[in-house]
Amino acid sequence: MSFWTVMLISLAIGLLLIIGGTLVMYVGSLVKNAYELKVEMQNDMNAGMQRLEEETEKKTRWIKRDIVEEVEKIRAALQTENQKRMNETAEMLGRKLTELDTAWKANSQDVAKVLDSFRQDILRLDQRQRSLKRDLAATAEPQAAAPSPEAPTPAAMAAQPTPAAMAAQPTPAAMAAQPTPPAPEPPAAT
Repeated sequence: MSFWTVMLISLAIGLLLIIGGTLVMYVGSLVKNAYELKVEMQNDMNAGMQRLEEETEKKTRWIKRDIVEEVEKIRAALQTENQKRMNETAEMLGRKLTELDTAWKANSQDVAKVLDSFRQDILRLDQRQRSLKRDLAATAEPQAAAPSPEAPTPAAMAAQPTPAAMAAQPTPAAMAAQPTPPAPEPPAAT
């Protein structure tokens, strides 16, 4: 082997080593660029995901705030509606109570008048009974000496009802004059 062949083989090996080294360096820079690109893409994806999460969180807060406002509006409307209905019901019940109270007072006044008239009738009958007893006693004294068969015996007088007992029984006219209480009205439908 000659000097030139060794030189040529050495030169070919050197050239192969240079090309191989350059290729290794080029592949190394490609791997480094690919890794940097991967890291950059990962960072971009993380930033995009974080931005999406922030936007969805912001929209969720807006939606929640809108829902809370709507619920508050509905609650306020329901409260005013319920208060209005309660006021109407209280007013209607107040009118009914006033009407019933007026009717009860009128009825109790009528009953009081009837009871007063009964008391006066009983008092008059009692006074009449006393005067009849006095008259009977006055006429019985002169006839006490000679009892007649027409005069009632004390046992017969005890069996007859007294005017006070007769006055205690209501007469048909008094019962007819007694007012009847008004029939309760059915509740009004709301």
